[in-house]
Amino acid sequence: MSDETGTPSNDLDVDQIAAELDNVAAALTRLSDGTYWADEVTGEELPAEVLAADPTQRRLS
Repeated sequence: MSDETGTPSNDLDVDQIAAELDNVAAALTRLSDGTYWADEVTGEELPAEVLAADPTQRRLS
């Protein structure tokens, strides 16, 4: 897509990027707190496969 000047534009979803950065920050906090592997609500262990697919995952469901 191009803007009015014909220069290619990057359609960035700033809100989506901010949300992803918040998720990364939360994951880093959980790592330092020692709670990274636990579901934030139930406390159940998050399987390694879940975190490998999405390292910022906070819940099983």
